[in-house]
Amino acid sequence: EESAMRNELLTKALDKLNEREREIFEARRLRDEPKTLEDLSQEYGVSRERIRQIEVSAFNKVQKAVKNMAQKALAPRAAALPAATA
Repeated sequence: EESAMRNELLTKALDKLNEREREIFEARRLRDEPKTLEDLSQEYGVSRERIRQIEVSAFNKVQKAVKNMAQKALAPRAAALPAATA
């Protein structure tokens, strides 16, 4: 169940990326054999450093989106719990 929830959150988070960000993120982070910065730089006609920057930016966007969605999903559960007493 937890794995399914993680996959769902990741899928929704990937929707926050534009096409190029998503393709680079998937090529570098989600494949069994990730593409190299060099391969992607040739494919997109930009420097390896630019690919790295896009990858980092996409990762940060995905991480933030997953965190926000997870907090929203857990908020109703937390509200239903009784308040802790000191």
